Amino acid sequence: MIKIKKIIPAALLLTSISSVALADNWNVGASASYANIDGTASDTQVTGAGVRVAQTRGAKSADADFPFGSIFVEYAKNMNKDLDLIIGLDYVPFKAEIDSVSRTDSSLEAGNGDGVSTTGVRKAKLELENYATLYLQPTFKVGGGTSVYGKVGYIHGDVKITGSNTATGSTINSKDTLNGYTVGLGVQHNINKNVFVRLEGNFTAHDDVTATDSKSTTFTADSEMYAGKISIGYSF
Repeated sequence: MIKIKKIIPAALLLTSISSVALADNWNVGASASYANIDGTASDTQVTGAGVRVAQTRGAKSADADFPFGSIFVEYAKNMNKDLDLIIGLDYVPFKAEIDSVSRTDSSLEAGNGDGVSTTGVRKAKLELENYATLYLQPTFKVGGGTSVYGKVGYIHGDVKITGSNTATGSTINSKDTLNGYTVGLGVQHNINKNVFVRLEGNFTAHDDVTATDSKSTTFTADSEMYAGKISIGYSF
């Protein structure tokens, strides 16, 4: 009986320790990313005769590099001693300028009546706003406080396009919704029981976005983005 009395408290202690070790937790943190976005664009212009035609305006495809920051909150569900299943939300709280371009352009509408186009300069700035990612992140513990993970998620945000075109005399100040999906791989290292760092690479495919300027020229573009990301977080 004495032995049983000694074993019971020890068993309760081990159970308590195991429960803490396998407890679910919340994570919060901040990230810095550097991305390359590659896009293909097409547009149509309404001519002086009222006909809508496809227009070639310089490069139809281009890419741009830009940095941006984000914050995240996660719920980590412990599945077993080797696996956590994380559900998270990542949000970019500030505008991120994707690119600012200036190039020679031409207009079908502003011609001299003989079908000769007028040239000018088109300037445009693209900005990312309200960019959020809802994701699922299985995390596998490999030992020594280090884990590896995969990520799949859905993104939602806004793209704002502003600019002007001296060839057509038009201006643009348009915003469209940006949706898509993202996948990624990363590694996490726990500095202590609360603080961790991550290094991640990810790929995002966006749906088409559309914008219309003051002369009814319609622009359509699709894009893909590759990004490297470093994060620091706190777990509680």
